[in-house]
Amino acid sequence: MFDNLANIHDIPLLIEKIRQGRFTNILSRIVSRRGDWTFKTWDHLEYAPKNWWDIPDVMRRWNRMISGDPDVDYFSYFMNRFYAGKSSLRALSLGCGTGHRELDLAALDQFSRIDAIDRSEKRIAHARAKARERGYDQLIRYQAGDVFSMELCDSCYDLVIVEQSLHHFSPLETILRMIGHCLSQDGFLLFNEFTGPSRFQWTDKQIEAVNGLLSLLPERYRIRWKSRTLKRRVHRPGRLGMILYDSTEAVESSRILPHIHKLFDVVELAGYGGTVLQLLFNDIAHNFLSNDNETKRLLALCFDAEDELLESGQLESDFIVGICRKRTPADSPDITG
Repeated sequence: MFDNLANIHDIPLLIEKIRQGRFTNILSRIVSRRGDWTFKTWDHLEYAPKNWWDIPDVMRRWNRMISGDPDVDYFSYFMNRFYAGKSSLRALSLGCGTGHRELDLAALDQFSRIDAIDRSEKRIAHARAKARERGYDQLIRYQAGDVFSMELCDSCYDLVIVEQSLHHFSPLETILRMIGHCLSQDGFLLFNEFTGPSRFQWTDKQIEAVNGLLSLLPERYRIRWKSRTLKRRVHRPGRLGMILYDSTEAVESSRILPHIHKLFDVVELAGYGGTVLQLLFNDIAHNFLSNDNETKRLLALCFDAEDELLESGQLESDFIVGICRKRTPADSPDITG
């Protein structure tokens, strides 16, 4: 309907969110100004264990796909490869959330200044408290606010990190140009992002693959977090519902890679799937946290299925880690669409 502005499947999705105790959040978004509820969406400090990244074997799979070693995450891989032995570095983190990555940076003892920005004042307060506890409050400068309204220094950062935040930024090209502007000539942009369909407009092939795997899982593995209902099928959400739940969610996600190629010199891109597994494990990941043989077998089945679809070219990774260098405007090609 109207390019999937809304569809019948939005109704059970709304009911499920209410069952999970999210009615107050949804109601506040309806009666509040747009900017108010966009900020409130990201005020929480903890996540329920219902997403694919909560499964340890999924994380080890990510590591293997990115670094080649299940025990080496992408951040360690990047720092060891490009910054080993370097010091007095300056870093900027956009959409820093509760501040865990900046603490990792500070612990390396390679940075003289770390600036971090997030829209949520609650998260920034939490991050500042953690930095004080660790003795990093003079090294890490956390700021609450809209990055679009902030003045970033010219060519002063050796590293800009964006983790699962770019797909919430719009206009996307503007923020990427800002990043390029504040990077030093030898600096790197490191991003870890959802780059799949904007507004989660899943492809037919994705939905077919997810529902096929879902039908193979025993019922006890398909019990949804908190609501205790059974996850039976995955559907493409309506665009209007996506805007209602979070107006920034995947707002320009499908344009991230085209803009990256336009504005930066790409050193490395590593996809780590999620095209099937993110949708499959959403709301049911907590059922896969045990280490028993049956859980291991089912996880291997799901991993193999996504691997086959990715390797055959039937699907592409929806999640990408990218390492980029600054590009001068004269070298930037045009993109269309």
